[in-house]
Amino acid sequence: MALAELVPRLPTGPRWWCEVKMDGHRTVLWRLADTVRLQARSGRDVTGPWMDLAVAGMALPPGVVLDGEAVVVVDGRVSFEAAQSRAASSPARARQLAAQRPALLITGVRASSS
Repeated sequence: MALAELVPRLPTGPRWWCEVKMDGHRTVLWRLADTVRLQARSGRDVTGPWMDLAVAGMALPPGVVLDGEAVVVVDGRVSFEAAQSRAASSPARARQLAAQRPALLITGVRASSS
């Protein structure tokens, strides 16, 4: 097992493949015909705690599915503690937290060389 290490820049070359690990919550966003649904990796509906992401997702065309990481930025850095607080919040508390620090859904694109 390799531990993560902070480096000034990522290694490059044909044998390197890197992915940024965000300190958030793995989340899938579904833009449905008339709403948005967010789901945790466990399958649990998490639309309530991440309602600001659902509202932003309404701008996407129906049928779009995004797999990403719901994160909260505090003082210019992604904060796992802030994401944990949001995920465990009641709907009313989640709205307060979202007003103070809106969430972001970070997604990545993987390209394969076939």
